[in-house]
Amino acid sequence: MPRPTKIFNAHAKQRAEDAIFDAEQKTGAEIVVVVANRSGGYARVADVFGLACATAITLVLMWVFEDHENDWVFPTRTHLHPAIILGVMLGAFAVFAALADTNPVIVRTVAGKRRLRRHVDRSAPSWFQRLRVSRTQQRVGVMLYISLFEKMVTIIPDDAFESMLAEHQLEPVRLRLQHALDAGTLPRELPDAISQAGDILARALPAPKKNMDELPNELHLID
Repeated sequence: MPRPTKIFNAHAKQRAEDAIFDAEQKTGAEIVVVVANRSGGYARVADVFGLACATAITLVLMWVFEDHENDWVFPTRTHLHPAIILGVMLGAFAVFAALADTNPVIVRTVAGKRRLRRHVDRSAPSWFQRLRVSRTQQRVGVMLYISLFEKMVTIIPDDAFESMLAEHQLEPVRLRLQHALDAGTLPRELPDAISQAGDILARALPAPKKNMDELPNELHLID
C-alpha cells in the first residue's frame, strides 16, 4: 500500500498547503491536516486469518484422506501421517498470514470497522497533542485527520468551537474526504475539502483584523 509521501508528490503537497493558507485567510481558526499511513497495528489480525485458513485447509485434507467408515463430517481418523498434517498446517499458516499482512482489504475485513475506528479514535487525538494543535492562544485549532490504511477520516475541533460550531457542521468536509479516500482521489480532492472547511469555519469564527498564523501551514504526512 503506497505511503502518504508516495501519494503526495511535491506539487500535490504544495497545493494542499496553499489551500490551508488560503482557508485561514477567511477564518480565525488554525487548520491542521494530517495524512497518516495507518493508525494501529494489525499483526495479530493477520495471524488469526492465517490460523483460520490453515485449520480449514488441514481439516479438509484430513477429511479427504479419512476412512469414511462413519457418518461424522468432522474427520476422526485419517491416513495422513502426523508430520504431513503438521507441515501442511504450518505451511498454510505462513502463506495466508503473509498474504493478509500485505493485503489491506483482508486485514480491514477481518479486523472489522469497530476495531479500525477504535484505532483511529485513539491515534487522532494523539497527533492533535503531538502537533500542538491545542496550543493556540484562543484554542481555535481544527485538525483534519485522514488514515489511509483504515480508510477513515475524523475531524477534531479544539475547545473554542464547542460553543461556536455544531458537531454536524463539519460533516460535509469529512464525507468529502471519505469519498476521495475511497475513490483514490485524495491528492486531487484535498485542497477543495480544505477550502470547504475554511468556509464553514469562517461562518463560526470570521478572520479577525489581525489574523495571526500560530501554526505552520503544513501538510503532515505520517509514514
